[in-house]
Amino acid sequence: MVLSKLRMPALGDEADGRFYASDDNPRTFADLLEHVRRAFGDKTLFQEKVRREWHRISHEVVYERSHELAAGFAALGLEHGDRAIMLLENSADWAVVYYAIVLNGAIAVPIYYELKPSEIDRMVAHADAKLAIVSRKTLPKVREHLPGVKTIVVVPERGTKETSNGFHSGGAARLLSLDDVLGMVTPDARAKVARASVQPDDVASIVFTSGTSGGAKGVMLTHRNLMANLQQVRRSIPFNERDRLVMVLPMHHAFPFMVTVVVAPFVGGEVTFENDLRRIRDRMAEVKPTLFLGVPALFEVMYRNVLHSIEVQGRMEQFQRGLRIVEATKQRTGINIGRIVFRELHKRLGGSLRFMVSGGAALNPQLARNFALLGVPILQGWGLTEASPVLSVQRWSPRKFYLSNYYEERFGSIGQPLEGVEIGLIDVPEKELYVHLHGEGELVARGDNITPGYWRAPEESRAIKVGEWLRTGDVGRIDEEGNIWITGRSKFVIVLDSGEKVHPDEIEEKIEVHPVIQDIVVMGRKTRGKTQIVAIVYPNRDAIEDRLGEDRLTEEAVRRIVEEAVREQESSIAAYKRIAEITLTDEPLPRTAIRKVMRGQLAESYTFDLERWARSWKEFLEATAAPGGEPEPETVLA
Repeated sequence: MVLSKLRMPALGDEADGRFYASDDNPRTFADLLEHVRRAFGDKTLFQEKVRREWHRISHEVVYERSHELAAGFAALGLEHGDRAIMLLENSADWAVVYYAIVLNGAIAVPIYYELKPSEIDRMVAHADAKLAIVSRKTLPKVREHLPGVKTIVVVPERGTKETSNGFHSGGAARLLSLDDVLGMVTPDARAKVARASVQPDDVASIVFTSGTSGGAKGVMLTHRNLMANLQQVRRSIPFNERDRLVMVLPMHHAFPFMVTVVVAPFVGGEVTFENDLRRIRDRMAEVKPTLFLGVPALFEVMYRNVLHSIEVQGRMEQFQRGLRIVEATKQRTGINIGRIVFRELHKRLGGSLRFMVSGGAALNPQLARNFALLGVPILQGWGLTEASPVLSVQRWSPRKFYLSNYYEERFGSIGQPLEGVEIGLIDVPEKELYVHLHGEGELVARGDNITPGYWRAPEESRAIKVGEWLRTGDVGRIDEEGNIWITGRSKFVIVLDSGEKVHPDEIEEKIEVHPVIQDIVVMGRKTRGKTQIVAIVYPNRDAIEDRLGEDRLTEEAVRRIVEEAVREQESSIAAYKRIAEITLTDEPLPRTAIRKVMRGQLAESYTFDLERWARSWKEFLEATAAPGGEPEPETVLA
C-alpha cells in the first residue's frame, strides 16, 4: 500500500484562519447545538421565502425548537436506537426534525422524496423504522405504505398550521401533525431528552447510497463520524459567520447535509433554502451568497442557460469576444479579468460570490474552464457517503485564481485530502493494476469520519474495508503536491486483450460535452472472445433536429450524426481507447438524483425507434423542467 502525504494549507492566503469559528470540539449533535446557541444566539441560521414572505430562524430558536420536538418524539415513544424516516423537502424544519431525532439517541433515515413508493418501501422495511416524518406533499405517496411504521408525523408547509383532523385516514399507521406532536410535550418528556445518554459512537444516520451499480445500501454514520468530518471540512474550506449559502441540493445526500446541517451551524453561516431551481436567480440576487454548492449536472445547466440567454439577446458575438480577451490576458499574464469583463453576470449572481463547490460526481474539466473564464471559480471536492462524506477538496486561494494559472493547470484534480484524512493507493490485481508499475491504484481512506459499515449487512461491511482503510472503489493517482486525480471506478475499468486499461469515465467526459449527446455510458463487452469498448447513447433530439430539420429526421441520419459526434470527440484520445460499437437508445439512461448513471440497472439490449424517442424526449423535457429538475432556459443565472 502506498500512502499519499497529508498536506495542511499554510496560514495566510489559502487558509487565513477566518473559518476557525471556535476551539470547541463537539462529539455529538447535542454538543453541536449547545455550541451554536452559545456562540451565535440570535443570528439567522436558516431562512426560506414562502409566498413572497421571508421566514427566518436563529441559532437560538433552532436549539429551542429541536429540543422541544425531541421531547415530542420522546412522548411518542421514540427510544434510543429506534429508526425514524425523514421524507421531506429542504427546509429549516428538515434540520430541526433531524436534530430532534438524534437528540433522543434515535437514528435518522433521510430518504429522497422523489423516489417511487416501492423504492421508499424497500428502504423503510430494511431500516425497520417505527416513526416517519413526512411533508404535506409526500403524504399521498406513503399513506398506505411504509411497512412497519407505527406513526406518521406530517410537517405542514411553512407559514401554515394544521392538526391531524385535516388529514384523511388511510393505512395502518397513526397519523399526526407536527403541532399534534408538540402538543404532547410534558415535563417528563423534556427530562427524558435531557437525560438521553447519546455517545459519539452511536449511529446518528442511516443514509441509503445511490446504488449506481446495484441495490442501495444503508450507510451507518455515527455522531463521531459526522463531527469528525465537520472538523476536517472547516479546516480545509474557508466558511465562516460572514458567509451566506443558497442550498438547492436535496439534503438526503450526505454532501449538502454535511454543509447545511453540520458545518454551517457550527461556523455561524447563513443558509437559504430554495427547492425550485427556477427561482435560483431571484434568490441569488436577493441573498447575495458568498458560497454556492452544486453537482456537475446543475453547473452544466447553469452554463447552458447563460449561453441561451446571450444568444436570445443577440449578444453572442460580444460574449465570445469577451471570452477571447479574458483567455488571451490569462495566457499572457496569468491574470483573470473575467470578473471585470462579465461584471453583469456577477451582479446576477448577487455580486458577492467567492467560489462554488462541486461534488457528488466528476466535474468535467472543460466546464470548470468555462466558468473560470467568466471569473467564477468552481472547486471540486470528492467523497463518499461512507466517509460522512468529504475526503478531499481543492483549496481556495484568491491570489492563485486571479493572478496565476494554478487552477487551470489542475482542472480535473479533486484536490488534496482534508486535514485529518489519510488517502492511500492499493493494487487491484483483478484489473491488473499495480501501484508500483502504473502509479495508480484503488484509492483508500482512513480517518474518524469513516463509516463502521452498512446497516444489517455484515458481509458488505467487511468487503469495503482493508484493515482500518475504506475501499472507495475509485481508481486514481496522487501527484507530488498531494493532489488526487481520479481516473475511474475500479469495478468498471476495462482491461483490453492487449493488457491496456481503459477508464469509461474518461471517455464519457470527452464525448458527453457534444451537443447531440444527451446521455452516454461506456463499458467493455466480449464479442467473439475479444474485449471491445462499446457505448450506449441517448441522443439529444433538439440538437439533432437543429442540424437535420424535422423532415429529414430518419433513424439512419440520427445514427450518422451521433457516430460523427463520437468520432469527433474521440480524436484527442489514444486509438486503443476508442469506441468500437455505438448503440442508440430511445429512452434516457437510468440515473440517480445527482445524475450518476446507474450501471447496475442498464438493460441487456437497447432499441431505437423514432416515435418512442420523440415521446421519451418530450417526457424527459417535462420531467427535467419540474421543480427540483432541470429548469427551463433563462431561469438559472441567465
